[in-house]
Amino acid sequence: MKQITMIGVAVLLAACSNTSKTGSESNSNTARLTSITHGAQNPAYITLRLLDRTDGETTISYAAKGLFNEDTVGFLIEVDKNIPAGIGADGQLDEKAGFKTGSIQFVRSGAESDRFVAALGELWNVNDAVRMKTKPVQPLVFSSNRSAVDLDKSFTYSFKLFFDADMPVPGEVFFTLDTYKKTIEFQEKDAEYRSQIVHSFSE
Repeated sequence: MKQITMIGVAVLLAACSNTSKTGSESNSNTARLTSITHGAQNPAYITLRLLDRTDGETTISYAAKGLFNEDTVGFLIEVDKNIPAGIGADGQLDEKAGFKTGSIQFVRSGAESDRFVAALGELWNVNDAVRMKTKPVQPLVFSSNRSAVDLDKSFTYSFKLFFDADMPVPGEVFFTLDTYKKTIEFQEKDAEYRSQIVHSFSE
């Protein structure tokens, strides 16, 4: 955990450059799905569209979907309604408020989730990933934001996710949730974490 909390301030501040956005977008439920990656030769960014928002008592869930080789892939994503800022007004990390396990979690929704795991394994050259875990995938989440997350606002929220956070070297990835574009995006930090992240999703 100590290694995680020693994240470089410069890196986090770069990741938390939230940009408020205004305007409207077509109904996400009828939006056309697009490829989850913009280049199979260098798949550093994995993007899915957010559909079918469902409000629960403490969380908001979406169906996150995209295309890989013309097949629909995806999963359910559940996000806590209350995610405080991880960067204080003074620009310093707020470790106590910023880190939380399970404030963002990924849930298998069926065969399309298995196809997502298989696609991620293929893109990141990780073998034997064919089925998503039946239990929710709950990474340690750091909110790289200067304000609390409000999913009712059109905004771009930035996070860092740590998979297998109890390991000596957790698998890290940058994660963006954009309520204006209605997308989520995994941005690779380093290829060395690929296997760990894929196996965190797969059985």
